[in-house]
Amino acid sequence: MSQGSAGGGVAASSGVAAAATETEGAVVAAEAEEQVGSAETEDHIQRILVAIDNYTRQVSEMLDAGRALFKDLAADFEDRLCSRIHKERVERWEEEIRELRARDAANEQARALLHNAQLHLLHTVRD
Repeated sequence: MSQGSAGGGVAASSGVAAAATETEGAVVAAEAEEQVGSAETEDHIQRILVAIDNYTRQVSEMLDAGRALFKDLAADFEDRLCSRIHKERVERWEEEIRELRARDAANEQARALLHNAQLHLLHTVRD
C-alpha cells in the first residue's frame, strides 16, 4: 500500500508539476501579450505625443501670425490716425489763415474807405 501511495504521490506530484508548468506557460503567454499590448500602447502614446507636438506648433504659428497681423494693423491704425489728426489740424490752421486774410482785406477796405472819407471831409471843410 505504501508503494501505491508512493506511486500515487509521484502521480500527484507529476500532476502538480504539470499544473505548475501550465501556469508558468500561461504567465509567460500573458507577459508576452502584455508586452505586445504595451508596445501597441506605446505606439499609440507616441502618435498622441506627435499630435500634441504638431498641434502645439500650429497654435504657436497661429499666435505668431496673429501677433504679426495685429502689429501691422496697429501700425496702420496709428499711421492713419496720426495722419488724419495731422491733416485735420493743418486744415484748421489753413482755415484760420484764410479767415485772417479775409478780415485783413475787409479791414484794409474799411481803412481805405475811412481814409477817403477823411480826405473828402478835409477838402470839404477847407473849401
